[in-house]
Formats: sequence, structure tokens, C-alpha cells
Amino acid sequence: MTLPILNNYIFLDIDDVLVTTRQHHSKKLHYKYMTCPFDKRCVKVLNEIIKETSPIIILSSDWRTQFKLEALNEIFYDNGVKSNITDFTPVLMGIKFNNRSELQICRATEILKYVEEHQITNWVAIDDWDLKTWIPNNFVRCTSSFEGIKQCDVKNKILKILI
Repeated sequence: MTLPILNNYIFLDIDDVLVTTRQHHSKKLHYKYMTCPFDKRCVKVLNEIIKETSPIIILSSDWRTQFKLEALNEIFYDNGVKSNITDFTPVLMGIKFNNRSELQICRATEILKYVEEHQITNWVAIDDWDLKTWIPNNFVRCTSSFEGIKQCDVKNKILKILI
């Protein structure tokens, strides 16, 4: 009897996770898409996580509403990320949620809806917004917009959930 392969999933935000405050003020933009560059040290940390967990990356960032999957994968490649984005979470703002004060619950609901619809069991959501109220066990917050995912102990918290 063959056991099913359990995949690791990462629900990934971009701003203040991969693009830190310093990059937001950068005058150097992506040559084709005019996006801020990713912080190289944040990319290094993400690539270490990718190497250890071989995750399927699902984008939960608002960037998913601005670019198609092909463009986002080009942006990730150009910034040195060693994995592609596989899919996006659904967009519920304007459908189920209408108020900007509901952004956090909206993001959490989008992630949880994706998890439920795809019957995902091994996953982590990484975001700078505090989603802990709605995602108590599978969430890691990047609390410093200057540090993003390279912030002390964020990588270890992510690995602890996935491994």
C-alpha cells in the first residue's frame, strides 16, 4: 500500500515579507513590471526554507490582483527565488468583505477557504498582518517591515510548522 505524499504549502505575502521598507523606497524598479525589488537577504531565507521543505507556494499577497501568474513567476525568478508560485488564494474583498477595516479577516478567510477547498493539511501562512486570531496554529507573522522574513526566528517558526 502506497501512502499519499504530503505536500508542504506556503501561503505567501510579499510586501513587508519579501519587499521590506528599504526596497519600498528604492529607486530601482523591476525593468518590466515596475515593482520594488525583493530584499536579497529575505530571498536568501525564503530559498533556505524552499530547500528544506520543497513547498508549493500559493500567493496570498495583494500582488495577485495586479499581475498574472506568469508575470509573478518572472518577478520571483528575476529576484532570485528558487521556486514558482503555483496558485493564488481567492479574492474575497468586494465579494464577501467590503470594508478596508476587514482586510485582515478577509486575508485569513481567503487562505482558510483555499486550505479547505484543496484539503491541505501541512501548511503555513506568512504575512505581516496579524492573522493569528483566525489562523492560530499555521501562521507566522513578520512583525518588522524593515526585516520581513529575515527577522530573527521567523524562519525557525516556519520550519517548525512545516517539518
